[in-house]
Amino acid sequence: MSNNGTPPTSRGAALAVALGALEALALVAETVADEWTYVSRLTASGRARLARAAGPAPETPLAEERASAVVAAAAEAGRVNDPHRAIDWLSTFPAVVELAMTAPAGIAAPSEGATDEGAASRDAAGTSPGA
Repeated sequence: MSNNGTPPTSRGAALAVALGALEALALVAETVADEWTYVSRLTASGRARLARAAGPAPETPLAEERASAVVAAAAEAGRVNDPHRAIDWLSTFPAVVELAMTAPAGIAAPSEGATDEGAASRDAAGTSPGA
């Protein structure tokens, strides 16, 4: 969320939310003394990846569902309080935000209540008949 409690409406505002979450993860992860260099490099590469995802025009509007996905990912990152998990999150969080901000239209997680069309043809192990 932005400072006034509303979801970000631009790519730059979403970037600010994501960078805040990345920095919070880095603070938690930095407590692992033996991993300081690795954490520093992950944080730097994460910043760069997030900046690329935001694109060259930060004022560009960001669709509400994309902004909500960035906010949700940042909120989840904010719940991480174990330093080793924070390191894991530092390596994946930028990719999640990048996907939320840049995935082609039509590529999204199923909404609540959506059905998996192939589920009826799979057995309990998840395999299709004849596979």
